[in-house]
Amino acid sequence: MRIGTQHVAPPVATFYTVLVGAILITSIAFAVNFDDIKTLPLEAYGWITLMGILAYCIARVLHNTALRMVGAARTVPMISLQPLMAFAIGFLILQERPSLLVTIGTPVIAGGLMMVMLPRRRDAGAFEIRKLGYLLAFGGSLAFVTRDAISRHVLGSLALVPPFVASGFALVFGGAILFALIHRGVINSIRHQPMRYVGICCIAGLLQGIAVASLFHALSRADVTIVTPIYASQPIIALVLASVFLRQLESVDWLLAAGTVLSVAGVILVILGATL
Repeated sequence: MRIGTQHVAPPVATFYTVLVGAILITSIAFAVNFDDIKTLPLEAYGWITLMGILAYCIARVLHNTALRMVGAARTVPMISLQPLMAFAIGFLILQERPSLLVTIGTPVIAGGLMMVMLPRRRDAGAFEIRKLGYLLAFGGSLAFVTRDAISRHVLGSLALVPPFVASGFALVFGGAILFALIHRGVINSIRHQPMRYVGICCIAGLLQGIAVASLFHALSRADVTIVTPIYASQPIIALVLASVFLRQLESVDWLLAAGTVLSVAGVILVILGATL
């Protein structure tokens, strides 16, 4: 995905990933849960549409706008707040009561992510700091966590929708609304962008579809205070892979190494807290 977004505008690249993920997961949903789809209540469609809007229209648009305003070095640290947001929403709204190990592991993960994503000296002055950009980045992270909380409520408490159906239809509805917002950019990319970079975005979409479906399956079985901290550690994996395969685009320093170790330790604590 990083290679693709070097040549394709981030909102357009996001649409391609959502489109391919939607095709993959929706196809699986029709194959596995066709009887459930035929009897899906109207209420379920409303919840699924809301999840798609939150994740692929609001959260992604806010994050992309923040990236443009203040840059990646100042936007991505907000991602590290997602486990703490999820903990607060799960505790206060969903009435979840995480164990002691989960309570300790969540801020450990957030701290490790913050260390990894803190701006480096080489980034100083590269972007103009604007408070609105930080607010948008925070809003995007909050939208993602809200989507996770709604998913847990719909998939777990209400048990209205099978995970494959919820994740696939959320991608479809969110992608359709996103296309309505950026259709001109998509058309221009088809006309002018090299297809190999669009193809890279599509490959990323296959993986994203699998990731979203896995997330929804996890939320159907475990509390949001457990799932979201683990899922939010994905930037660590991405940075490690980037340091191995994309050395010209990413560099590794002691903060990245220390933050990775700290986040992995936090994930282990959350997993132990969920299983013991």
